[in-house]
Amino acid sequence: MKPFNVIAAALTALTFATPSQALEAYGAVFGDYSLPHAGDASLLATVLVGVVQPGYQLSFGAEAEYGLAIGTGSEYDTRRLRGVARYNFGTLTAFGAAGLDQFVYSNTTDNAASLGLGGEFDLEGNLAFRGELIRSFVSSGDTENTTTTRVGLVYRF
Repeated sequence: MKPFNVIAAALTALTFATPSQALEAYGAVFGDYSLPHAGDASLLATVLVGVVQPGYQLSFGAEAEYGLAIGTGSEYDTRRLRGVARYNFGTLTAFGAAGLDQFVYSNTTDNAASLGLGGEFDLEGNLAFRGELIRSFVSSGDTENTTTTRVGLVYRF
C-alpha cells in the first residue's frame, strides 16, 4: 500500500473514531506561496476541507487539501492529507499539523512529509482568518524541501 493511501486510511479512521459526538466540518480557501530551498517559487490557490471535535479547548481533527498552481512560474500542484491538533484560546485558535504531501507535475509525483504551525482568528459568524507556515520534507523525487506560507479564510459549517 502506498504511503499516501495509508495516511488517508488513518485520517478516515480518526474521523469516525468519535461517534458519541458529531464532528464540526469546515472548508477553506487560501493563497499559498511555496518556496523550494533550491528552485523557483510557486503560487497556489488551495481548497481545504476538514473535520474537528467541537466543544473542547484541545481538539483533534483531519484535513485534506488540493493546491492548484497559478501564474506562469508555478510548476506543480499540491495534495495534502494531515492530522491536526488545535488549542482554542477564545477568538484565537493555535494549531499544529502533520501529514503527507504530494507535489504533482505534469508527468511525475514527488512525495513528502510535512509539519505545519498556524493560527485562526475568528471574524463574523462562522468565518475565520487563518495563517500558517508549512515545512515539507521531500522523500522521493526531484522537488527540494519546501516551505509554504499560507493565508486565507475558513468557513465552519
